[in-house]
Amino acid sequence: MTDLGIPLDHELARHDFLDRPVSAKDELYCLGEFLYRQQDAAEFLQFLQFLCQNQKSAAGILRLLGAQTISG
Repeated sequence: MTDLGIPLDHELARHDFLDRPVSAKDELYCLGEFLYRQQDAAEFLQFLQFLCQNQKSAAGILRLLGAQTISG
């Protein structure tokens, strides 16, 4: 339990890109920090397209997707 009386396992529960809780029986895919279900793949791509419409957030989105600096 947390100080607020919320069970700790709820705070640590994993969620998909739409903030829906996922269970151990779900077949999940991961792209960077984002989890999605196979049946949500098209909606996930639309979500990424929406995120990419704002140029100011491009660097942050790329980091969430796993972009890393490469030192030459």
